[in-house]
Order: sequence, then structure tokens, then C-alpha cells
Amino acid sequence: MALSLERFNRIIDISFITKQGDINYRSIVCPRHGIKPDIQINGTLGSDGMLWAFHIMIKNFYYDLSTEQYSRIKVRAGYANNPITFEANIINMYQQSPGPDGTTIIECVYGNVTQDWLDTMVNLDYDKGTKLTDILDTLKNKLNATDKVTGKLSKELSLDEPLQFEGSAREAFTRLEERFQDKHLQVFMRGDKVCAVCLTEGDSIEEHIVQYLSAPPRKTPGDKDGTWTTQITAPWMPEILPGDELTIPLQTYIKNYQLVGGKKNQKMHVTKMSFHFGTKGSVNQMTCDGYIVR
Repeated sequence: MALSLERFNRIIDISFITKQGDINYRSIVCPRHGIKPDIQINGTLGSDGMLWAFHIMIKNFYYDLSTEQYSRIKVRAGYANNPITFEANIINMYQQSPGPDGTTIIECVYGNVTQDWLDTMVNLDYDKGTKLTDILDTLKNKLNATDKVTGKLSKELSLDEPLQFEGSAREAFTRLEERFQDKHLQVFMRGDKVCAVCLTEGDSIEEHIVQYLSAPPRKTPGDKDGTWTTQITAPWMPEILPGDELTIPLQTYIKNYQLVGGKKNQKMHVTKMSFHFGTKGSVNQMTCDGYIVR
């Protein structure tokens, strides 16, 4: 059965949002057929307590924009039959090389939580037996996050010793991870949500199937518990974010590398990913790092 060309028809639509919250008429919409504007998105999304940053590069973009006018950006990106829409804070905008073929750079932070959350001070004082979900509620309220998301196993976690902490939210995330280190807990911001998952124990936020690979997965022995880490390179799937679970079907290995044998699919939990995506050329790769599911 032939694959539809729409599966590989790349689009990036961009709208600028004013500080008053209005979506401005100044937008870029990729035609679904014909010549597309030259736009690229490059970024790194990680679950190590840092904000998820990316930047957009647009050639021959003549609008006179500034961060004084616009504070946020709305992006619809991916493939024509499977795009995602997300919003981001604009950190900086500038023209890299002025002139007829100039490139405009827009530096962004994914989601609604800005750099301020890294330094937001929190005070945690909880007794033994307190559930992790109750602690996440406190962090959610302090960060003005819209919600908290936990995996099935992390939802059952509770303190085996009292917890007292005063410091930044980022440090609080690290302290919680240390408390549940044996469960491989990771606490991170996913856009405007506080998330907690036990990445090697079967937790995930979303599950995806990877049908194409650009290179065989790289496997590395992990810690003393026998946990292995892995890295894959594949065409960018816009819906994948850290905290998700990826399944690589055995059939994918056979189709990509003519491999035979094997008994089961490989699964991994994503802890970090970088991606490069564009409307022209072959810039549509992602590299995912994570734990192999036991």
C-alpha cells in the first residue's frame, strides 16, 4: 500500500500574540501545496529541571516585531496530517543577517511557565507517610501551573522519612528525585504542568510507537541496579515529549536494518530529546535519550 504524500508534507504555521493576549494578524501560514517559506525549528527538551528551550529561524521575514509588542507565539508544526499546536514565551527576537536574505531568530521557551519559576522560593515541611501527589500540589500552586501529572507508580509514592526544605522550585525537584532515587523518579515541567514519573519502573505520560529509525538504537549499561540507557535517532514526531514512552516494534528493526530474530519490542522512557525540523530540505530529525523499560 502506497504511503500518502501528506505523511511527509511538512508545515510550520506561526501566529504572534500580543502582551494583551490578542493573536495578531501578523502570522505565517505554510501553503499546503506549492512553495513553502523557509522555516526551521531547533530545540532541546529535557527533564533535568531546566526549561525547554528552542528557537525558530525564518528567512526573508520582513515584519518589524519586538518583544515589547509580542510576548508569546503560537506554533502549529509537524506534518500536514499530524501537526501539533503549542504556545511558547518569546525570550528574544533579532535579525541574524540583515538584508534581502536575512534570517530572523526567535528564541522561545516552551509552555506558559517562564524563567521565573526556576527561582521561585518554596517551603516544604512534610511528615513521614505524606504522598508525593500532595507535595506536587504545593509546587503546582507556587508555580501557578495549570495541573500536576503523575504516572501510575509515582502516584503511589510516599515519604519514608520527614521532608523539610526551603529553596528554589528547581532545587525542590532535585530533592524529591533524591528521596525516591531507588524508584528512578524524575520531576519536571512539561509545558505548564508539573509532572512526576518513575521512568524505569513503567511510568509514562503518553505512549507512542516509532515506525521509522534513522540509525540503530545505541545501548549503554546503566547503574548498579542493572538499568540500561538508550538513544535513538528518528524522523521527528512532534507529539513526543520527555516523560513519554516509546515502543520500537520488532518489525521496525526488520524493515530498517533487515534484522531477523528477537523476541519482543523494545520500549524506552524519554528523559531528554533534541529535534531539528524545517519546511525545506531534510531537517526533520529527533534524538531521544532515555531508559530501557525493564
